Amino acid sequence: MYYKEYPYYNLICMYRKGVSAIIINNQKEFLLVNLESFEDKYFAIPGGGIEKDESLRDAIYRELREELGLKKEHLQIVGQSNTPVRFKFDVIKMNRDGIEYEGSERYFFGFSFIGDDNDIELLDGEVRSYKWVTYDDLKNYLLFDNQLQETQEKIKEIFPSSLLLL
Repeated sequence: MYYKEYPYYNLICMYRKGVSAIIINNQKEFLLVNLESFEDKYFAIPGGGIEKDESLRDAIYRELREELGLKKEHLQIVGQSNTPVRFKFDVIKMNRDGIEYEGSERYFFGFSFIGDDNDIELLDGEVRSYKWVTYDDLKNYLLFDNQLQETQEKIKEIFPSSLLLL
């Protein structure tokens, strides 16, 4: 959990730690998910929250297994971002285990997908669909505030240019 004080308002803003997986296939496309909680046009990088006493790496593999049915042998780790992305929720406050969170702090990992699309099994009730998208087409699916810019920055930070050839 990350706490940030706002002295003018005399409150503490708590950020829930989470992980995100930027996954690229051998066609240089990125895996995006449309969650049941989203409208059909909104997509995101797969990921989720970190559980108590869980490492970042354990959390990302657990999330990918739970949401997409992916196992470690379907993925080759490329790298991890050095700096998390923090954002404050505009209106909605996340409530987990009796704790109200004002925002999220996300740690990004990069993977090469070495499995087959048949290995992807969507979690019923959470993930509606998935899509492989080129770097140039990310702008059509990552529509939340700053989502596209932050994702592109993390892609460039984590993935070597020789792998991307953008």
